[in-house]
Amino acid sequence: MRLLTLFFSITTLACFGRALAGLGGFLFGRGRIDYIAQGLVLGCLSTLGAFWAWKRYLKELEAESATAVQKDVEDPPS
Repeated sequence: MRLLTLFFSITTLACFGRALAGLGGFLFGRGRIDYIAQGLVLGCLSTLGAFWAWKRYLKELEAESATAVQKDVEDPPS
């Protein structure tokens, strides 16, 4: 799950970079509205995906921690 979160996070940066590239093109007279729109939409979607994956990973960690605590309570170390 951490790898999926990393993938979404890097994708977010790449997509927002695409939006900035489209915007920066206006400095040279060749701006692209489609790059800006694609970058913003895909960047927002990949951000939501990263948050979703991170939240899911935290739930896994919490469940794992609760299991370890329960195991220690039932069988304390000697």
